[in-house]
Amino acid sequence: MVFSFFSRRKPGELGLGQVFRLYNSAVLKSDKLLPSYEELGEWDRGFSKYYNSNLRDLVDDFEENRVIAATAARNKLLWLTPFFFIILIIGINLTIWEFNEYDEPGGLGIILVTLLSGAILWYIKRSILVYQNSIKEKIFPQILGFIGDFKFSTDVPSQVIKFKKSGLIPAFSVETNEDQITGMYKGVQLQLFETHLQKWKYRGKRSRLVTVFNGLIIVLNMNKDFSGKTLVKRDKGFVSNWFGNKSSGLENVKLEDPKFEEIFEVYATDQIEARYLLTVSFMERLLELADIFNNAEIQICFEDNNLLMTIPLRKPIFEPGPITEPENFVDDAQSLLKEMHLICQIVDTLKLNMKLNL
Repeated sequence: MVFSFFSRRKPGELGLGQVFRLYNSAVLKSDKLLPSYEELGEWDRGFSKYYNSNLRDLVDDFEENRVIAATAARNKLLWLTPFFFIILIIGINLTIWEFNEYDEPGGLGIILVTLLSGAILWYIKRSILVYQNSIKEKIFPQILGFIGDFKFSTDVPSQVIKFKKSGLIPAFSVETNEDQITGMYKGVQLQLFETHLQKWKYRGKRSRLVTVFNGLIIVLNMNKDFSGKTLVKRDKGFVSNWFGNKSSGLENVKLEDPKFEEIFEVYATDQIEARYLLTVSFMERLLELADIFNNAEIQICFEDNNLLMTIPLRKPIFEPGPITEPENFVDDAQSLLKEMHLICQIVDTLKLNMKLNL
């Protein structure tokens, strides 16, 4: 049960590295920033002017807030450091005592060290989280405003269960969501959010939560009711594909793009509809998107007027830069604009804002 407590983390939870870098007093230094934005491609063309008008004046204020938050977190860390060693010594002695007294130790020493160390780290990281959430709530909406009418929210209600019938969502027991973007792009309703799905795993009398999915869910509302269902899944090999095909009741669809066929498997109730949707341009965009997310195992479902996409993530994408470095929002803007550009290109490619004559 102890391990399940700590596994219920948000997708964007801070790592220990950022906390322990606070031992270095240099992280509190702040030179006067003179930020500028250099455009890198089609996906951020025109943003330099937008940056100067909407973000540049906010840099100094947020840099001051960064130093205040880093100072508060560093002071807590220095004051509480001796307790880490005290807790460790107590945990070791408790573990030795258990091994001497019981044939089957219950791991009380490990439990004590894990709980108390986790509580201390949570207390230290509170100052950091307040600062970083302020960037999400005030800066990210400004960046998204360059693209279109989008809203950003850090609080996301439970909702993954409604996508269960797509066949892309694994069985889960606990759902933790954060960082949602909603809005309209060329008449298409778009929603995306990060989710962490966990499932109880039982072994004898013990139970723990294991991660079954940690990543991004994207939903595009299309202006066409499909007569069937089309799934695009990662190629798992002949045996796994065959069983997946049989269990879903869908037919395997062979496409003309050899690179796409090498990476993905397509199943559908209507072969003609599937080929109409999965054009060469769409497949190119999907491969580009997978590449942007570190060759993520992207999966897609067309059904019930929606395009549903799941993208496993190795690390959260809607996270500000580390509190140990000066912040000018350039890196935040570049990553967010590039990712959103590709998602919007999928809308353009499929012409989702037009009535499709399937």
